[in-house]
Amino acid sequence: MKTPYYMRRRTFLTGVAATATATAAQSAAPMLGPSMSLHRRFQLGSFEITTILSGTVTVNNDPQSIFGLNVSEDEFKRVCAENAIPDDKFQMFYTPTVINTGAELILFDTGQNPTGTVAALESAGYSADQVDKVVLTHFHGDHIGGISENDVRTFENAEYVCGLAEYEDWDFSGNDTFEEKVRPLEDEIVMLEDGEDIVTGVTAMAAHGHTPGHMGYMIESEG
Repeated sequence: MKTPYYMRRRTFLTGVAATATATAAQSAAPMLGPSMSLHRRFQLGSFEITTILSGTVTVNNDPQSIFGLNVSEDEFKRVCAENAIPDDKFQMFYTPTVINTGAELILFDTGQNPTGTVAALESAGYSADQVDKVVLTHFHGDHIGGISENDVRTFENAEYVCGLAEYEDWDFSGNDTFEEKVRPLEDEIVMLEDGEDIVTGVTAMAAHGHTPGHMGYMIESEG
């Protein structure tokens, strides 16, 4: 016996309604925004270099006071508008760098906290206990924050390195983050001056300005 037309139509409409309900429920997931890898890797001679993204934050502040002190407010806003960049906030990215020399694993800076830095390290195939040296370019919180948490060191097997001038400048600063993160390393941290090597091919270069003792590092392998 054939199903009456009105029954078939009612069944069809019920199915459509159920499908629509399911589709609506599935589409309720939030937009996640652009995605990015937590690491990028490339070769430099015999060194393997990996940059890791340990965190990012939007700062709702005055970006001109950081990035545009040498131009007028109008000029700063004009350049921002031309490049589709907001003039009232900016995005900060924390990107420590890892160098695998083949003999040692060297981490440059530790990010803002251990959690983000360790997660990014692990995404790149490394673990915190594999790090042989931690090099601190300077002592701002987003570079030293990942050294430890609750007095527990993140990189328990690592030797620490910094610039002598940077340490001397912060030594009597009274900065809470310095006292918590760096001060416990005082008796063991290796302090370098301009032109000294961490290992062959990794040389300290004075880059004072961002902080009074800020250090950059020249990386050279196989010419």
